[in-house]
Amino acid sequence: MDVLEIKNLHKTLGNTEIIKGINFSINQGEIFGFLGPNGAGKTTTIRMIVGLIEPTNGEIKICGYDLSKNKEKALKNVGAVVESPELYRYLSGKENLMQIARIRGVSKREVEELIKLVGLENRMNDKISKYSLGMKQRLGLAAALIGNPKLLILDEPTNGLDPAGILEFREILKKASKEKKISVFISSHILSEIQNLCDKVAFINKGIIQSIEKMDNKGIYSEKDDIILKTNTPINIVLDIIKKLPYVIRSKVNGERITLLLEKDMTSKLVNKLVSKGVEISEVYKNKQDLEERYMELMNGGSFIE
Repeated sequence: MDVLEIKNLHKTLGNTEIIKGINFSINQGEIFGFLGPNGAGKTTTIRMIVGLIEPTNGEIKICGYDLSKNKEKALKNVGAVVESPELYRYLSGKENLMQIARIRGVSKREVEELIKLVGLENRMNDKISKYSLGMKQRLGLAAALIGNPKLLILDEPTNGLDPAGILEFREILKKASKEKKISVFISSHILSEIQNLCDKVAFINKGIIQSIEKMDNKGIYSEKDDIILKTNTPINIVLDIIKKLPYVIRSKVNGERITLLLEKDMTSKLVNKLVSKGVEISEVYKNKQDLEERYMELMNGGSFIE
């Protein structure tokens, strides 16, 4: 089921088109990254999704409810931290959460569970004015999770955090998504944050989504195997063997290395075949494209419209 579905979304402010017909969807339990430079259109998109501004054209559906036609039911499924969390500084952390819980009809027990989830058990009776930025961000996350939303939206949630705070927030978010089966839409311009957190990422610049890529724990997921091979056997002999293999899509010699593009999961078969033919392999590994490489490829490759 698509928890969030965006179709042909446009937003024009004055004479300037900010968002230019974007399309994407987020599945249940998926952590979806929205990656782009400052001014790319990330926050404008989020403000439309949470109902703060209306689209010029297009459709937003949350858990099947059209936001323009059934706003209350659509947003009932959403928790969000857009920019800085809105908190009452003169109240304690727990008092802040209980205010929200009362409005949403949520039990004290659920609030206690969320406090534990974000790791603020020992500071919940302190006033917000005494909280560090990282603690405020964690409290904001707990507030957004009150009522068990199906979709959690975060806009630059680690801005201003130090490296330890970023790591801490990331692990809390992963835990929340896994335990509560929540879909997460996270907007950021920090590449490492997206690579270490997301299942899928959309690249946006100047209001256009250039590409949507699957992620795994090492980088961009590919439907093919990109392999680097080094051998002590003469390269021409190895190439004669390789060119006869049906699962080798292409090969290229780079100095002492051979770069190969194979059908998915055919690397071990290739190695076994070469060894059986007497090829002496000194090194073989997958050439995984990381998020930074893909980002720079899209940004510098002329794909984005000026």
